[in-house]
Amino acid sequence: MSELALMIPIVAIVGGIGAGMLKSHYKHKEKMMGHMSVDQMAELEQMSKIADILDQRVNVLERILDDEVPNWRDNQSPKNSKERENDDKTI
Repeated sequence: MSELALMIPIVAIVGGIGAGMLKSHYKHKEKMMGHMSVDQMAELEQMSKIADILDQRVNVLERILDDEVPNWRDNQSPKNSKERENDDKTI
């Protein structure tokens, strides 16, 4: 019986310390997920610039098509427009 009396406080103390350490671990993990490294920020900025350039190119190509083939948007087959909608959703 004396072993049980000694075991209860030990389990309570270890459980309390373990719970605190677990909480601290997940708080640190969450904090690290919210921060990007300098390299990641630079890469993100570079990708953003590339995306802007590609967007400008697509707009220019669409304007050229509008001038050369005025009804090109109406001539798209339903399958192609449906595939395009699905592609837009995945981005």
